[in-house]
Amino acid sequence: MGRRVALAAGVGALLGLAWWGMFELLASGTVCTKDNWGCLGAFVTSIPIFAVAGSVVGGLALRSLKVSRAWLVAVPATLMAVVAMVLLLGVTFLAFAVFAALYALIAVLTGARREGPVESSH
Repeated sequence: MGRRVALAAGVGALLGLAWWGMFELLASGTVCTKDNWGCLGAFVTSIPIFAVAGSVVGGLALRSLKVSRAWLVAVPATLMAVVAMVLLLGVTFLAFAVFAALYALIAVLTGARREGPVESSH
């Protein structure tokens, strides 16, 4: 279980850094024009694209690392992290921590439960 959570947190942190980088590129005006709401339009367009691409990349990364139930971790964790980062728009430098924490939390919640030995009532 510890390995699963650590790998999920690592993948989440990398996706958080990608979110931060994307936001900084858009905010700087490097990839969009600041005329006529161009950067705002680019940001609003990039949110769902990042949510889908991040879910796919996260799921593939966890699956390649042999994490059980990889897609069950990646999809909800990415979607929740994207929503959280939209709400925390002014503190994008926390993206890696938010993504890592949500990936770790979902990895714990979706982990396989171990059942103890069943006692017989003879």
